[in-house]
Amino acid sequence: MSLPRLLRVMGVLMLAGGALALAEEASGPVQRVEIAKTLQVLRAYEDDRLVFQSRISTGKWDRSTPNGHFTAGKKHRMHYSKRYHNAPMPFSVQVNGHVFIHGFTAVPAWPASHGCIRLPLDGANPAKWFFDWVRPGTPIEVGGRWEKPPPQR
Repeated sequence: MSLPRLLRVMGVLMLAGGALALAEEASGPVQRVEIAKTLQVLRAYEDDRLVFQSRISTGKWDRSTPNGHFTAGKKHRMHYSKRYHNAPMPFSVQVNGHVFIHGFTAVPAWPASHGCIRLPLDGANPAKWFFDWVRPGTPIEVGGRWEKPPPQR
């Protein structure tokens, strides 16, 4: 049994930096999220089973989304950016500081945000699905690097 799974069974969550906290729920599958910047895709897992995958758009070249190990923080059905003209950020999940996973109408197949991770609001509304599914404290791994040149306008 993996350490995160063992801690969860014991009713403890491992937070960023190795800190421990009491878990809200001691039962159920262990959630984790992977953000692959190289592929511009978000994958969500319960234990080792893929339960959700969506295209995303991460931070553009001069405002790259940071790589690292994070945990899902505060959730806001509707959040407004304190940095970018009070821009609406529906179905927001805090990743780190001013970096959120949130819904957006424009989710191209390349990095286009100011650092956040955009999920589509269209179709089956992946942003809402992810928001409803993820729990605070869920590990989020952000990795990779977009290597392609920016699209020509």
